[in-house]
Amino acid sequence: MKEEKFKKIVIGGTVAAVLLLAFLIIFLIYQLIMLTEKRNRIEYLQEEIARYEAIIDDQNTSIEEQYTARWWLEMRARELDMILAGE
Repeated sequence: MKEEKFKKIVIGGTVAAVLLLAFLIIFLIYQLIMLTEKRNRIEYLQEEIARYEAIIDDQNTSIEEQYTARWWLEMRARELDMILAGE
């Protein structure tokens, strides 16, 4: 009876360890995907900020285009948490 009980405990522990390991691997893969997505979003927003800054610095653009570029620049900066919402 003791040997049978010991086998059940070992099997239960093994199953729990395998399930925990599978969960941790899935969580790790999810985190890597989210980090990659976040990094790509940051790069995109930085490119947009640079583009809007170039539009603002260009002397040949109209006042309306410069105002619109400043507005979009501020929106992109807020998305990157460079500017707080209340500012």
